[in-house]
Amino acid sequence: MTANGANPFRISGTVVGEYFTDRAIEVKRIAAALSEPQAKLLVYGPRRMGKSSAIESAVRRLRRRGSPAVVVDLSTATALADVASRILQAAAGQLPSSWRDVVGDIVRHLRVGVTVVPDPATGHPTLFLDVGHRKAPLEEQRLTLAEALDAIDRLAADRERTIGVVLDEFQEIHRFGGEEAEWHLRGVIQRHKNVSYVLAGSRESLIGAMVQKNRASGRRVVELARSRTRDVIQLARAAFEIGRARGKLGASDVEEALDRVVDEEDEMLRAEWERRTALQQNVLRALAAREQKLFSESTRDRYGLRGSAYVAGALDGLIDADLVVKRADGEYEFDSPFMQRWVARHTLPDVGVLDVGLEPS
Repeated sequence: MTANGANPFRISGTVVGEYFTDRAIEVKRIAAALSEPQAKLLVYGPRRMGKSSAIESAVRRLRRRGSPAVVVDLSTATALADVASRILQAAAGQLPSSWRDVVGDIVRHLRVGVTVVPDPATGHPTLFLDVGHRKAPLEEQRLTLAEALDAIDRLAADRERTIGVVLDEFQEIHRFGGEEAEWHLRGVIQRHKNVSYVLAGSRESLIGAMVQKNRASGRRVVELARSRTRDVIQLARAAFEIGRARGKLGASDVEEALDRVVDEEDEMLRAEWERRTALQQNVLRALAAREQKLFSESTRDRYGLRGSAYVAGALDGLIDADLVVKRADGEYEFDSPFMQRWVARHTLPDVGVLDVGLEPS
């Protein structure tokens, strides 16, 4: 029972304040994402599960702290130009009133035609894209959408603040813009340094298709990069660039991305190799070839590893140099998947091994 005796169970609209409960973790995570520069968070699930209320509660929490956040409802948009227009209107109406001439600043950052008109309810100026944008080719509408988001990123940079942007029912972009629009949106938000994004939606079948179509490639990123978060992110970024250029991403593209990273870091990896002793280099060769019995006579003969004590000493030195780690099962492996790939590509032919593939060790 509420303090005033009103029925505490609300079933219409968003629910906040004393009527909102049991989503503390979700609200905290959404608020954190919206206030962290370059953060991205996906929030999705069936309708009537409290997503919008959780988002509204998180946004209210941020605004109480003085952190700017914008919620853009895309549920009734039917064109990419509509999305751009909604973004501009939301920014004009929801950014802090203490920010002088927000609308004028946004317009100055735009390269597309807009109209500034007073909101009949508040009298405050708001923005509308010129109507011709809705009839433009899809490619041109994608550029218009990018312009709207870029303008917010520039505005945030000017104010030296992070602006949180919620794109509610964002899956509509895929529905009427297709896969190219989705990839384009990913590319746009990826480059922004002053805006954080929460992408929220309720059409699970469509969002599932958007997320799952790259599930195999996502697994491949983790398989090849293994347990180091930075390595996973570095490989994922390289794979993302390949996928963006081609409009799709497959598991084989992740393997190409791995080689791209290795090529980009060739000078550093080569210098690391050249700092090692000949014995350590031979141990690295054996590990790159996925030899399971480093101390066996046959492995030592093939890779010139001398006695077992020398092998153990070389491994200790490589562990101290953060090039090799000892797993819980007692086996050894490269700390970096990029160093492993470099050694396999550039040094295994010296011992007659031409292709060890890319399967995890």
